[in-house]
Amino acid sequence: MNLILFHFLNGLAGHTIIIDKIMIFLAVYSPVVYVLLMIVQWFLCGDKGKKASVEAFFAAVIAMALNLTISKIYFEPRPFVHHKVNLLVNHPADASFPSDHAAFGSALAFAEIMYDKVIGSIMMILTIILLFARVYVGVHYPIDMIGGFFIGYISSKIVKYGSFIFNPIETSVLNMWHKVFSN
Repeated sequence: MNLILFHFLNGLAGHTIIIDKIMIFLAVYSPVVYVLLMIVQWFLCGDKGKKASVEAFFAAVIAMALNLTISKIYFEPRPFVHHKVNLLVNHPADASFPSDHAAFGSALAFAEIMYDKVIGSIMMILTIILLFARVYVGVHYPIDMIGGFFIGYISSKIVKYGSFIFNPIETSVLNMWHKVFSN
């Protein structure tokens, strides 16, 4: 089923230049968009926005650590290694499962949505499009994206329920920020 869905979604690539370019941009540069949203939030949304950005950062770090661990234990080759695909971007033939992009994006989106519904919703929509885009450009199977999405969700929950660990760090970051930039 995973391979069938991959071939269907990736089979849509290479037919419309404009859609291909949009999918390539989202598949490759979405992390930049997430970071830009967090920077805007940091500067425009007060301490609540700063707290949300810090928590989202923690969730993303946890997600990336989990992904690295999983990819060292279980190696799934990228689709283009063993199958004929419409490969729209150059990519190393490293581990495909779980998707770093999906884990990163969903960790940020799930963490953000708890504090800022607007930015969190924008990130969630971007993440859902990203899930499709990475398969569309030929660098991931659908299960890689679902796995990464789930890891991002779990990572955001670790931060939420580990508040006794993360709140003192957040408070220190905010205090340093105010100390340096309050003058």
